[in-house]
Amino acid sequence: MSTKKTICITKDVHFYQDLIDNDNVYIEIEDIGECSFELWTIDDTTTSRAVVKISKENFEKMIDAYRSQEN
Repeated sequence: MSTKKTICITKDVHFYQDLIDNDNVYIEIEDIGECSFELWTIDDTTTSRAVVKISKENFEKMIDAYRSQEN
């Protein structure tokens, strides 16, 4: 049984919370383009995927800052 609770999901992004980790949220991104990280090629196929763990406290601060810039 998965412990992931989806908050939002789009074509390439899955934003979720792990039910056994109440202090953090996770953003899983596939087919990443503009960024800096290491890619691996296996059997002549290159794919990209990243999972970023962000504390809820920091995430809420980011959202608040983003919203205040919109107004």
